[in-house]
Amino acid sequence: VLRSWLLASCAAGILAVANATMEKAIRVISVERGHDPRDFTLVAFGGAGGLHACALAALLGIRRVLLPKFPGALSALGLLRSDVVKDYVQTVMVQAAEGEASLLLDRRFRELERQARVALRQEGFLPPRQVLEWALDLRYRGQAYELTVPYTSDFIRAFHRAHERRYGYADPARPVEVVNVRLRAIGLVEKPALARQPHAGSSPKTARYRRARVRFDGAGVQTDFYLRERLKHGNRLRGPAVIAEYSATTLLPPGWRARVDAYENLLLEPGR
Repeated sequence: VLRSWLLASCAAGILAVANATMEKAIRVISVERGHDPRDFTLVAFGGAGGLHACALAALLGIRRVLLPKFPGALSALGLLRSDVVKDYVQTVMVQAAEGEASLLLDRRFRELERQARVALRQEGFLPPRQVLEWALDLRYRGQAYELTVPYTSDFIRAFHRAHERRYGYADPARPVEVVNVRLRAIGLVEKPALARQPHAGSSPKTARYRRARVRFDGAGVQTDFYLRERLKHGNRLRGPAVIAEYSATTLLPPGWRARVDAYENLLLEPGR
C-alpha cells in the first residue's frame, strides 16, 4: 500500500512540474507579449496535448479548450493546408518622421515586391494567388530591440500602441527609427475541404466502452472511457472521462464538460 501511495505521489509531482513548465511557456508567448490568455481558446494537439489541456487552461484562467479531430496528425494536416511563404527583409535605418522616409520605404518595398513576384511565379503562383504583406521593424532611437508592425499610413501610431501593449509604456514624443522593411510573399494553395457532419444527438453512450477508477487530485474516481472515433456531432460528455483514440488521449477532469462540434472537434469547458 505504501509503495503504491509513493508511486502515485511521485507521478502527481512529475505531472505538476510538467504542467508548470508548459504554463510558463504559454505565458511567455501571451502575457509577456501583452496578451491576456483568458481572451483566447487553448488549442491542444499532439498525442499528449489532451492529457494536459484542461489543467493548463485552469492554471491560466482559459475558459475553453479545443481538441481538433485527429490531434496527433494536426501537424500533417497543417502541412497540407499551408501556403507557400517567402520572407524578404532589407535594413534601411531611417528616422520614421523624416520627410524622405516614406519615399525611401516605398522604393525599398517595390524592389522587394519585384523579387517576390518573380519567385512566386517560379513556384507556379500567378498574381490572383499571390498575397503580399508589408511590415516594418521599428524602435525608439537608442533602443537595441525592435517591434514589427504592419506598414500602413499610421504605422508610427501603431508602433506606440504595440510598444505600450508589449512593455507597458509608450513615449510618443521620442523619435522612432525604421530598422528594417519586411515583405512576406504568400502563394495561396488549394485547401483540403473539411466536411460538416450531421447532428447525431447529445448522448455519447455508443462511444462508451468501459468504466474504471482514475486518480484526480489524489483521490480515485469512477471514470467513463470513450472511443473518440465513435463520438459524433452533438454528443455531450461530463467529466470525469477519458477519451481514447489512435493518435492521442484526452482527459476530461471532474467539473469539466465536453461537446462535439460539426467538424468533430472536441470543445472542453469548465462547469457542469
